[in-house]
Amino acid sequence: MDAIKLERSDLLKSFWRYVFMSQCGWNYERMQSVGYCYSILPILKRLHPDPEDFKEAFITNLNFFNTNPVVGMPFIIGAHAALEESGASLETTEGLKVGLMGPLAGVGDTVVWALYNSIIFSIGAGLALQGSILGPILVILLVFFPYLAVRYWQFFWAYRQGEKLITAFGSGAIARITEAATIIGLIVIGGFAPSIVGVKTPLTITTSAMVNGEEVVNKVVIQDQLDAIVPYLLPVLAVGLAYWLLKRGWSPTRVILVLVIVGFVLGAIGVLS
Repeated sequence: MDAIKLERSDLLKSFWRYVFMSQCGWNYERMQSVGYCYSILPILKRLHPDPEDFKEAFITNLNFFNTNPVVGMPFIIGAHAALEESGASLETTEGLKVGLMGPLAGVGDTVVWALYNSIIFSIGAGLALQGSILGPILVILLVFFPYLAVRYWQFFWAYRQGEKLITAFGSGAIARITEAATIIGLIVIGGFAPSIVGVKTPLTITTSAMVNGEEVVNKVVIQDQLDAIVPYLLPVLAVGLAYWLLKRGWSPTRVILVLVIVGFVLGAIGVLS
């Protein structure tokens, strides 16, 4: 009996299910398992014509699954489809999912959430704060379409590679990619800090002196002096305080609360604006 082969229509059904429904049924017990199973279902139906065989594969693919939905999940689904087509056992396909979902989640979360999203949403928020409608439009265009293209490429490239992905993306290589992306992300976000964190001081120092019998009053604006010596010093100090508290184990909620209280108090007494 000839082995059953996948048709492109099967792959496209799986891909579009993944794009629009990969997060459906998300829960704290099995995370993305329902969305993953629904995405791979067209593949399972094609390659497991026997009802009992299909039932076993269906139940197995409802096991715990969690990775980055943009970078990671399409890789795994594409490679999973290739393994299913080659007749791999359920143990092999589950091993692929378990082995890759963690490392790829690290890469995806760093590249997508910490790096790309932070840059795009910071630019969009800056435009929106200026009253420009281009802010949200830019974010939509630079998130939806690039993500769709990246997902499509990952899915079909992984399908063509199949079993090679298991060795091609060893944990060492993924760790190096994650570290590099983290460094780049921190550099970029650090560069955005002055434009996002608007911390200034309205303090002035007034001095007076008698010149030719007349009193001359001189006002020194502290903010102007800071900008001349160390531009954006106060925003950097605010970000540094937040980072220091986070490194000490404080939760983001507590850090935000502290910044709000400090900002309110210093603003009320006229130290910050």
